[in-house]
Amino acid sequence: MLKKLSSYNRSRTSALTAGLASIAALLVAPNEAGAVANRFGSWDYVLRHDAEGQPQAVFARLYGDGGSLLWLTCQRQVLDGELPPVPFITAAVLQKQYLGRSDSRGRSTVYWFDGGSPEVGHWIYRDRHGQIPDPEQVHAFVDRLAQAQSLTVELSNYRYETRKLEFHLNAGDTRNVADRFRQDCQDILRENRT
Repeated sequence: MLKKLSSYNRSRTSALTAGLASIAALLVAPNEAGAVANRFGSWDYVLRHDAEGQPQAVFARLYGDGGSLLWLTCQRQVLDGELPPVPFITAAVLQKQYLGRSDSRGRSTVYWFDGGSPEVGHWIYRDRHGQIPDPEQVHAFVDRLAQAQSLTVELSNYRYETRKLEFHLNAGDTRNVADRFRQDCQDILRENRT
C-alpha cells in the first residue's frame, strides 16, 4: 500500500509540475486542440479544450509585485497513454528567487487576505514556486480570493528565509475570475461541488 501511495504522489507531483510548465506556453498562444484566452482586468485567463471539444484545462494568472505571479490551475493531464488522465487543481505563487524543493509534506507558508489574520498552509515548493497541493484547500483559497482586495504570501526558501509577495486585486475582476474558474474546473473535473 505504501508503494502505491508513493507512486500516486510521484504521479500527482509530476502532473502538477508539468501543468505549471505548460501554463506559460498556453498563455502566449492558443494550441491546435483549442484554447481560448481572455482578460478579466489584470487577470489572464485561458480555457483549453481537448480534441473532442471537452474542457481540459483552465489557467488564471495575475501579476504581483516584483515580477511575482499568482496562478490558478485546474486540469486533466495525460501523463501516459495507457493510464487515465490525472486530474488536479492547484494555486501557486511564482517568483524570481530560487526557493529549492520541499519534501512531499511541503513547507509552512503564511498568507493573508486584506491584511487580516494570517493563515498557514503546507505548500509544496519546486525551484521558484510554491503551490497548494490539496484540492479542498485550493477551493477554499479561491473562495477567499473571490472576496479579497489584496493577498500577501510569504514564501520561504530552502534555508527558511522568507520573502513577502503582494498581489493587489480588483474585487470585481477577481470575483468574475473565481466564479468562471470554479465553473470551468467543475466541468473539467466533472464534479458536483456547491
